[in-house]
Amino acid sequence: MKQYLFLLFLFISFKGFAQTIDLSSYNDFLKDHVSKEGVVDYDKVLENIDELNTIARNFSKISPNGGWTNNEHKAFWINFYNVNIIKLLVENYPIKSINYIREPFKNETLDFTGNKISLDLIEHKVLRNLGDPRVHFALYSTATSSPVLKRTAYTAETLDLDLDVATRTFLDDETKNKVNLKGSSLSKIFEWYKEDFDLVPFVSKYSSKGNISTETPITYMEYNWLLHRE
Repeated sequence: MKQYLFLLFLFISFKGFAQTIDLSSYNDFLKDHVSKEGVVDYDKVLENIDELNTIARNFSKISPNGGWTNNEHKAFWINFYNVNIIKLLVENYPIKSINYIREPFKNETLDFTGNKISLDLIEHKVLRNLGDPRVHFALYSTATSSPVLKRTAYTAETLDLDLDVATRTFLDDETKNKVNLKGSSLSKIFEWYKEDFDLVPFVSKYSSKGNISTETPITYMEYNWLLHRE
């Protein structure tokens, strides 16, 4: 019941002025701590943990509301998720994998408007319910098999373009997907969230490596949870 009421709070519409989100400090942080290949320098982040904590705290004070557009909701929650998963990893660093942390995705350790929420709640109860499977390729899991982390914040104004780029980048990375009409080996993401995808047209639309059909044999690669490093 407590979770239901909290989820209702996330989506309820109320009157009020739209909140202005200043992403400048988050953008500066990403440029300073993430490589052009989307790899986080966790040693450097650890040295600047106070900066990351301030960014996470600022996000935690923002309350999405029913007056926001779908893209505003998506952009906010993607940024919130990525900030907090980096924070969680660094709080336990050095470790070889986020899975060295006990139930990292299920634990309600993230501050949000005076509540504690989990990464799973953001992904499964909020973002997936917004009906855009491309969000899976904007969320950073810190793992080698993860989609890479974007070096700038997601914004509502450029979200569709940025999600298209994130999806194409992920599908065209042959360490994560091998797309071929005669037989394809895809990321576990497509298996874990199969109900979110109309797989054949989705892969064919976003992969530059080729199309697949309903007759294409599909297998799924093992997901490498070791920390994403250069």
